Amino acid sequence: MYIYHLINLYINGKKHMKRLGTVVQTVAHNGLLVRGENIGPDTPLNNLPRINLFVVDKSVRRIGKVNGVIGSVNSPYISIKVMGDISPSDLRKYLNEKVYVK
Repeated sequence: MYIYHLINLYINGKKHMKRLGTVVQTVAHNGLLVRGENIGPDTPLNNLPRINLFVVDKSVRRIGKVNGVIGSVNSPYISIKVMGDISPSDLRKYLNEKVYVK
């Protein structure tokens, strides 16, 4: 029963994920820079990434929080403040990977 519950949590958790974009660069002090996807001038405000939303990888592991949105309206970038348990050397594995908000 416990395994079923864990699988159900995993599947339902993925349903509520929204793709944030692709990691394009690591930045100093445990940060990532993400090229935003599905964001443009016509995007409603409630669909924009909010500050402090949790960011997860494809395996639904929390990797950080949205720290800010920078750049032009047509091509925004999202800065991610990485969680303390992820070492700077582990950040490189996220380059060119899709990340999601929950």
